[in-house]
Amino acid sequence: MSIRRHGLCAALLLLGLAPAQAQEEAAAPDTGAPFSVGDAFTESRGDFQLELEGGFERTRQGRDLFEAGPTLKYGVTDRLELSLGGVYGFGDASGTNQGSVAPGVTYRLLDQSGWIPSVAVVAGVDLPFGPGHGSIATDLGATASWITGRGPGAFGLHLTGAWVARPDPEEGERRHGHVLGAAISHVVTPETVLVAGYVEESQDRGEQARRLVEAGFSRALWENTTLGVAAGAGLNDDSPRYRLRVALKYSFSAGR
Repeated sequence: MSIRRHGLCAALLLLGLAPAQAQEEAAAPDTGAPFSVGDAFTESRGDFQLELEGGFERTRQGRDLFEAGPTLKYGVTDRLELSLGGVYGFGDASGTNQGSVAPGVTYRLLDQSGWIPSVAVVAGVDLPFGPGHGSIATDLGATASWITGRGPGAFGLHLTGAWVARPDPEEGERRHGHVLGAAISHVVTPETVLVAGYVEESQDRGEQARRLVEAGFSRALWENTTLGVAAGAGLNDDSPRYRLRVALKYSFSAGR
C-alpha cells in the first residue's frame, strides 16, 4: 500500500474516533500547526501549548526529507505570546542532517470587531545547525484572522505575510525573501476543523519560489489535546511533489 493510501486510511480512522473527554467549548475555526498558514490568535495569560510535529516530503527528483521537532508556546499576557521551536531533518534530500532552533514572539494588535479581523505581528529568528547549514535568518510578519463564530458551521479566513532577512547570507542565499499565505477553515463537528490553504516562500538564488497547496483537519482527541494532519502538493518544479505533516498539540496552564 502506498504512503498516500496509508495517510488516507489513518485520516478516516481518526475522524471516526470520538474524543475520550468532551471539550469545555466547541472548536473555533483556527489553524496553526501542522498547517503552513497560522492564525492571529495567541495563548491566554499563563497558558502553555506544547506541539510535537513531524513531516515527510518527496522532491521532484524522487528524494525524501523527514523532519521532526517540538515547539513550546507561552502566553505572557492575553495578547503577548513567546515561543521556542526546533526542527531536524534527515533523509537523502537537500537540507538533511541539519536543524534549527527558532525563538519567536507574537503580539495580537487587534481583536475582531465586525468586518475588522484580528491582527497579530510576529517576529522570530532561525538559528541553523548541522553540517552545511545556511546562515541565520530573521523574519517579521503579520497575520489576520476573521471568523464567523465557534462550533459547527463556523468559517475562518486567515492571511499571512512575512519579510525574511539574512544579515550575512552565504553564497547562493538571498539576502531578502518573503512568505505569503492564505487559508480557509471550517468547523464540521464540535471537535473537528477542516483547513485548506496556499503558501508561497522564496528560496535560494536561481530557484523559483516554493508554492504549495494543502488541506487537512484538526481533531480534538481529549480535553486539551488535539491532532492535526495536513497533506500538500507543490505547484512548480522547485516545490516538493507532495508533503505530509502531523502535529500533536497539548495545552496546559502553569496553575494546573
